[in-house]
Amino acid sequence: MPGTSMHASIEAGLRRPWHRLGLPPALETQYRAETSRRSGFYVQSWLAVFALFNVLSLVMDHDVFGPEAFHVPLVLTMGVFCPVALLAILSLRGHPTVLRMTGAALATVLVDIAVVLNSARLAPAPHGDAYIVLAALVPLVVGLIAPMPFRHAIAYCTASLALYAGLILAFGLAGPGNAGLPLLVSGLILVPLKLSYSREWEAKTTFLLGLRDKLQAEALARANARLTILSETDSLTTLANRRHFSERLERTWQEAGEANGWLGVLLVDIDHFKRFNDTAGHQAGDEALVAVAGALGAAIEARGGLAARYGGEEFVAFLPGADLGGSAEAGEAVRSAVARLALPHPGLPRGATLAVSVGVTAAHGPTRGFGVAARDLLKAADLALYAAKAEGRDRVAALGTAANTNRLAAGGSAAADAP
Repeated sequence: MPGTSMHASIEAGLRRPWHRLGLPPALETQYRAETSRRSGFYVQSWLAVFALFNVLSLVMDHDVFGPEAFHVPLVLTMGVFCPVALLAILSLRGHPTVLRMTGAALATVLVDIAVVLNSARLAPAPHGDAYIVLAALVPLVVGLIAPMPFRHAIAYCTASLALYAGLILAFGLAGPGNAGLPLLVSGLILVPLKLSYSREWEAKTTFLLGLRDKLQAEALARANARLTILSETDSLTTLANRRHFSERLERTWQEAGEANGWLGVLLVDIDHFKRFNDTAGHQAGDEALVAVAGALGAAIEARGGLAARYGGEEFVAFLPGADLGGSAEAGEAVRSAVARLALPHPGLPRGATLAVSVGVTAAHGPTRGFGVAARDLLKAADLALYAAKAEGRDRVAALGTAANTNRLAAGGSAAADAP
């Protein structure tokens, strides 16, 4: 379900009137799927307590029926009710469906109603009313305990009430002048309907609120991810921006020192780009930047590195694990990829195409211990780029950091593209 319609359905569900228990169709299906199976231990434990109560009630039966007739409730309780209750408990092992839990509770209750009303039929006159009340309390108590959905509670209460009323009539327990008590206490059997409705309403409300919170959290996470991407990406070329590149370079150079590895750095500048812009226009210039960025990014990403737009027509990249030779090879791959674009350069003699100069350097991680910082790699790559420009452009120049300590101190930049 699309996010907007999902939010609308959730809000519609939260605003539904009290008499409409069902959720919008898609949400109702999801709710039932998520609540279709639960741990059966809760119902098992209460059925066990219920069975134990019936066994203990045999003491009352003994007092009521006396030693001569006690065998009747004893046989019905131990021979009929207890086996049914035990089977119901065993059927709820693991994670049974809610239908199975309702069925186990209903089977236990129906058998117990029959046993108790039979005792009411046979008990001496002063004690029959107690069994009639007890028979109505049986479905009431179990219905309050068992976590059944409202549609199951309707079937549970209907079956219990039908059996109760049928046996009351069949056993002659509601004769003339004696119908008030059975009629009064039979209403107790319907009490679980209200509780199950309230339970399901609250469960569905909690489900909707949880689902809404989840969707809002996911939307916030997506928005934060988009903001992170925007904060780390150059809007024109979609390469990493300078700030993000600098942070990653610092971290990668530190990792190279810890892992005793190499790190290569490339600085790339488009040759005669100012002439291109002045001749072809800024729109064409932007299109050329995007094309060069695509070629550069593909070549660098294929080697496990990170490429970024450094500013204007200048790009930068690093290559974890690349020594000077590997970095120079990557620089040539970048230069060749741009050459294959064959973008005409209207500011140069006829037939000229857009080209790049690449400055390359590499350093071994342990040199961090001698004071070589990430910025020194950028300076060395910048000097190499200056050399590539001085040697005629459209070429790759490599320069190791250790061999250029004195030149690093002298500075110098190839950022300005000489005419």
